[in-house]
Amino acid sequence: MPDEDLAREVQELREALETLRKSFEIVSQMAQSYLRLLNLYAEYGGLSIDVVIPEIKHDPIAREIVKILFDLRRANVSQIARELKGRRGKASRNTVRAKLEELEELGVVREVSSEDNRGRIYTLSRDVVRKWLELIGMPIRFEHANDY
Repeated sequence: MPDEDLAREVQELREALETLRKSFEIVSQMAQSYLRLLNLYAEYGGLSIDVVIPEIKHDPIAREIVKILFDLRRANVSQIARELKGRRGKASRNTVRAKLEELEELGVVREVSSEDNRGRIYTLSRDVVRKWLELIGMPIRFEHANDY
């Protein structure tokens, strides 16, 4: 009988140790991500989307459109123009349309089908979202995120 109790107790300790090891791995990954963010902040003076997309570094309107699409996930030209006007004070649909075409050529945004097949809906490309999530250390897989 004591041998069975001892074996059961050893097994319980092994399971507890394995649980602790997995928890430690998660905490270690979070600490590494946090340190990477601190290094990026120290190197660039902040975290901005142009760290991931350097092509838009000197284009404030394109940067703002990307930020808007991060916030809204999906939007048409009018929605983006309205949000851009609220953030910058002015915006035209023609300018937004032209910037979206540039961003689409760069592979930053992509056009997706709308539910009612009216108008063009834009979203960020999966590649841009993936790079951003890697940069900030978020282990999200696209199989679990249908928004992008």
